[in-house]
Amino acid sequence: MRITLFRVDAMPLVNKKKCVSCKKCVKKCPVDAISMKKGKAQINNDICINCGKCIKVCPVKAILRDREIVELEVASNIKSFKKNLAKSKSKKSRNRMIKNRMRQMKVQDKVLRDTLKEMKHLKA
Repeated sequence: MRITLFRVDAMPLVNKKKCVSCKKCVKKCPVDAISMKKGKAQINNDICINCGKCIKVCPVKAILRDREIVELEVASNIKSFKKNLAKSKSKKSRNRMIKNRMRQMKVQDKVLRDTLKEMKHLKA
């Protein structure tokens, strides 16, 4: 079992179920960070500059904004965690699972904060 604690790549995300393969986002992207894979838009986060032009041009709102991504990830994490928590046989083991997961998330939070701090030094 692996739960994504945080998405490190907080760039636009394509909801592949909503994508209708119109390619408007591909044409609008100023840095060619969007390509089509299996008939659906895919954003290369290493190239994406997070300008938001793809979000504005998408006719079906298949490209999610940062705020929407956070909401989606939190809901997904909680749903998955509750499912695993339900498998636990006792209140004591559930509490241990919660405590352990919170510890893991605090470590991940520290990693992200320290990474952000170091990245500030890279700015020109």
